[in-house]
Amino acid sequence: MVWNDFRNGANSDLYAQRISASGEVLWTLDGVPVVTGPGYQAATAIVADGAGGVIVAWHHSLHPVNDIYAQRIDGSGALLWTPGGVALCTAANAQFSPCIASDGAGGAIVAWHDFRFDQFEYPDIFAQRVDASGTVLWTHNGVAVCTVDEHQEGTQIVSDGSGGAIIGWWDYRNFTNTDIFAQRIDAAGAALWPVNGVNASPAAQFQLYVRIVSDGAAGAILTWQDHRNSTPDVYVQRLNASGAPQWGVSGLSISTTGWDVRPELVSDGAGGAIITWEDSLTSDSRHDIFMQRINASGAPQWTAGGVGLAVALGNQTSVTMAADGSGGTFVAWEDSTTGTSTHYDIRVQRINASGAFQWTPGGVAVCDLFNAQRAPVILAAAGGGAIVAWQDFRTGSNYDIYALRLGPEGSIPTGVDHTPPVSAVALGSNHPNPFSGATAIDLDLVRDANVAVDVFDVAGRRVRQLNFGRIAAGSKSMTFDGMGDDGRPLPSGIYFYRINASGVTATRKMVIAR
Repeated sequence: MVWNDFRNGANSDLYAQRISASGEVLWTLDGVPVVTGPGYQAATAIVADGAGGVIVAWHHSLHPVNDIYAQRIDGSGALLWTPGGVALCTAANAQFSPCIASDGAGGAIVAWHDFRFDQFEYPDIFAQRVDASGTVLWTHNGVAVCTVDEHQEGTQIVSDGSGGAIIGWWDYRNFTNTDIFAQRIDAAGAALWPVNGVNASPAAQFQLYVRIVSDGAAGAILTWQDHRNSTPDVYVQRLNASGAPQWGVSGLSISTTGWDVRPELVSDGAGGAIITWEDSLTSDSRHDIFMQRINASGAPQWTAGGVGLAVALGNQTSVTMAADGSGGTFVAWEDSTTGTSTHYDIRVQRINASGAFQWTPGGVAVCDLFNAQRAPVILAAAGGGAIVAWQDFRTGSNYDIYALRLGPEGSIPTGVDHTPPVSAVALGSNHPNPFSGATAIDLDLVRDANVAVDVFDVAGRRVRQLNFGRIAAGSKSMTFDGMGDDGRPLPSGIYFYRINASGVTATRKMVIAR
């Protein structure tokens, strides 16, 4: 993992850490410094180097200079290239927002937004390749991907499987609206498609927020947020190895109901893709998460309009995905029962190739502690599970970085913040939740135990203490009446209940809505 870090003051540095499959921190406590010093390192992009390490790209900002750098870190945490990073672009004016893809040979291809021809308004797109030893392979300061008039933004990149890459972006060259464009660059840095890219969606109005994955045949699948119908919808397009659109001139609609924004996608491993998006009925209502699978021909494979992944009170947002290697996907997201920015939790779900949920409905609560857990990232782990990491505000004063591994069945095999192993005590979510009167708390005990429950408000104050005495092993259901220790109904809001069974504790979140 690599992150932006302010431990040294106002400057943003980059630090990295490696964790083992068992959750052991392998490098220096609190991370290895990738680059530190004056200026601001930001927009970090990372890709595996194929040898147990990673290549990291970022933009370095030290006013008025803004350049693109990269560094390789091996499996032991050692920096392999020039201290401070290899300069990929130090051209005039600003370069920012790098994205990165493997070149398949231990190196990487990096693309970025570039203001070298227009200092203030219209960025272009450039790219550079760096090999495993840190040698820059293409033209000094990068090859031009798109330099047409007006601005190009939202750059994304994916390997083409042949040592090159396919780069996608949204483009304002038509002045009155934005379209989705893409370009393929070979291993030598030569453009393989028409100059300044192929138009994947020349529809009316605005197409934004493009995402891209390989189609497994030297082409790519792109999805984006599309405003051709006045409200945003989700569209998708496939470009073959020659850059020819495969799914109509302007792409296919995935969802055209409600307010559909911020799509993400992963390959399904069979020439198609699985796509998620945030959906709401109006622009200012809560967001839910829906998803759809399309095959290599662009045909939807799941329920029309998409499968509702996270449809609950509050906001579900900031989706991240990782293919599970079996035609399905892991999905992680921020979940806020109240829709406020102060109480986001992290949830994860696994969906198979048929669109069926494999884990707990509503997702596994990876972390639902006090304050906010934000910005999850996820990847598939060996053995069928997944690892998710996030930034965590549980202390109430600083954001830290946490990670957790889930088993193939969505289990959490080791204790996290006093949550016991599933084999010892299994605490289910209360139901109903939210509730207005009473709610049931389900508990599975491996052995007889003395059971007590404490209820806390969001400030950490205990508002109710319950002692259920000795309970026999097996499945039990306990009732909480929604009252405080003073005998009065607790007000609406978020609460946490912590169960103690013979010294073993577990915590869950519940919501009172009166």
